[in-house]
Order: sequence, then structure tokens, then C-alpha cells
Amino acid sequence: EVNANMGAIYAMQGKGASNDDEQQKANRIKAKESFQEAVKYRPSLGSAWVNLALLLLAEGKDMGNPNVVSGDDSAKKQLTIVNDLLKEARQCCERALGMDNEDERSRALANRLIGDIDAMMRQSK
Repeated sequence: EVNANMGAIYAMQGKGASNDDEQQKANRIKAKESFQEAVKYRPSLGSAWVNLALLLLAEGKDMGNPNVVSGDDSAKKQLTIVNDLLKEARQCCERALGMDNEDERSRALANRLIGDIDAMMRQSK
């Protein structure tokens, strides 16, 4: 749980780093790494899976909405990366729901995120 707590701290610092994109990015990376460690050592920690999903979604959001036009390989690559992040975030939510997880807030958020992710993936097709 220490890693999950550290991830939460870094995630909060990442939100609060106003006007300092590099610091925000560094804190998000640390948060993601902390949550990855948390689920590595405690795969049954549903809240860490949900927080990891949220960070993946934020990473995809930071990439922007690629405007894919014919022949634009960089936008196509960016769209592929964003779709991969959405899939990974959805898998994290599924893992959170698959746990014997007594944290109802994590379960509810995972369910909402899956619905949102599915809608985003439909839009990107």
C-alpha cells in the first residue's frame, strides 16, 4: 500500500503543478510507476488499478486528439498510441472489477470509466 499511497501523492502533486508542465509530467510519471509497483506487489488492490487507469487516460488526453488525414503517418501513429492507452486503461478497470474488492467507490469509478472508454473508442473509429 505504500506504493499506492506514494502514487496518490505524486498524482496530486501532478495536478497542482500549475504553469510547470515538466514538473507535472514528472509527477505523473512517478505516480504511474508507483501504481504499477503497487499492483505488482498487491494485484488485488482495486483502487491502484483504477488510479493507474486514470493516469493512462490523462496521458492519452495530453497527447491531444490526433486529426488523421490521408497520408499523415505521425497522426496515425499518435492515434494508435492513444487507442493503446485507452485499451490499457480499460484493462486496468476490468482488473479492478475482477477483484474481491470491497471499495465500492473504486468499483463504481471503474464501471463509469469503462463506459467512457468504450464511448471514446467508438468515436475514434
